[in-house]
Amino acid sequence: MNYDRANLLDLSVLACIEKECFPEDAFSLRLLKNLLTNAKSVIIKVTTPSGKIIGNIIGVRKKENNKTIGRICSLCVLKKYRKKGVGVQLLQLLQEEFCKSGITEVRLEVSTHNEAAKQLYKRSGYQMTNTILRNYYNDGTDAVVMRKNFFCH
Repeated sequence: MNYDRANLLDLSVLACIEKECFPEDAFSLRLLKNLLTNAKSVIIKVTTPSGKIIGNIIGVRKKENNKTIGRICSLCVLKKYRKKGVGVQLLQLLQEEFCKSGITEVRLEVSTHNEAAKQLYKRSGYQMTNTILRNYYNDGTDAVVMRKNFFCH
């Protein structure tokens, strides 16, 4: 697998992957385009050796109480390629990008019903917080906030 920064040429494929991974809550084409061109965001794609994009991770840097934190907005891996370490590698690469910006804390929201994602994040060092976001998703599902602190080398 190859991992690289996504660009505007990847826009339509990223939108399709979002739709497949999150049918009810996929990011719009417009939002994805804004994220791809925003200096505060990072989108890393993963491709097969033949060049097919099979997943991506989207992170943004945001100011909070005079501190910049990282936020994972989306992590998508096509079903066929899950449970092969792709998601873990995407998390690791985004974390390295955040480190380059001096970020040592990352947060994300995950559906309270998405056990596979919660386990992936836990295995990668993320911890559940007590923050539950009621009706966070379009189908009314709640989200739990997870976070991870780390030290950059």
